[in-house]
Amino acid sequence: MRIRVQSPAQPPPPIPKVRIRLTQKGKGKGRDREEEEPKGLFEGVLGDEERDTSKTVILLSDKQRFEKSRAIAEVSPSSRPLRSSNINSLPFSASSNSPAPSTPGGPLQPNSSSHALRIRSIRFGAYEIKTWYDAPFPEEYANIPDGRLWICEFCLKYQKSKFGAVRHQMKCKAKHPPGDEIYRDGSVSIFEVDGRKNKIYCQNLCLLSKMYLDHKSLFYDVEPFLFYVMTEVDDVGARFVGYFSKEKRSPKDYNVSCIMTLPVRQRQGWGNLLIDFSYLLSKKEQRTGSPEKPLSALGAIGYKNYWTLSLMRYLETAPENPQFEGTFFLLSAFLSLIFVKISALQRP
Repeated sequence: MRIRVQSPAQPPPPIPKVRIRLTQKGKGKGRDREEEEPKGLFEGVLGDEERDTSKTVILLSDKQRFEKSRAIAEVSPSSRPLRSSNINSLPFSASSNSPAPSTPGGPLQPNSSSHALRIRSIRFGAYEIKTWYDAPFPEEYANIPDGRLWICEFCLKYQKSKFGAVRHQMKCKAKHPPGDEIYRDGSVSIFEVDGRKNKIYCQNLCLLSKMYLDHKSLFYDVEPFLFYVMTEVDDVGARFVGYFSKEKRSPKDYNVSCIMTLPVRQRQGWGNLLIDFSYLLSKKEQRTGSPEKPLSALGAIGYKNYWTLSLMRYLETAPENPQFEGTFFLLSAFLSLIFVKISALQRP
């Protein structure tokens, strides 16, 4: 007989005690950091004498001297007049201020104005060109050194000094006008630039043309216009020669709103090419087209010269009995010549 004796139950293992230390907010290392004295600027890099700024603190006497100098500068006249003073001193004249037309082969002489121009010349690429009229550049360009404005011949950005122009030339990536190249013949290219898509370039172009056009009134509202820029291409890029602009939607079918050729490029046939291209666009659009009126003195001379040569070429190759009726070319020619003749008779 076997008897099973059960051993007494073993006691459960003791539960380990865990102690948690709770630190109050604001004590410990964080509090030690707050109690530390703030370090000065560059304390770990510079010495006490090198970090001393007591000599450069602005004092009350410094402020008084500044206010005194500012008051003297505002009272005394500047070395060159501002644009507002120039406009107020202009004498009223109903006649055009365009440079007088010269004889064939002779250079064009700018008009001698009674008031001093803020910008007397521009540096455009390799050319130093004298200005004819004042353009509404910002007021900070009223006192540029020697009255010379530096203009990039590719992006037309203007600078006050040679130093700024050289720095811009090193950074400028433009080698041709923005927009689409729509014409090319040898080294001659024409770009169509939208005033809405390339607003800054077109505004700079209008400011440039204002210095050589007395009737120019469009400067900053360039979005409703298309600009056709003519360039001459070489190894460096497409260099600016001239341009003409026209409205995108002209209610009177004007094909030219403004036309300008640089003075150094005038009397070389570039103006005739621009006018011819404007009529080519009108022909493609199946419209008669004519320049916007009134024409300036130089504009009237340019159109008269263009249509005189065009009619001579047509009559030279025309049959014995040419039919003038219904011809787009002759209709545009006669309308333009009649207007130029009437304008010349009305001009005093």
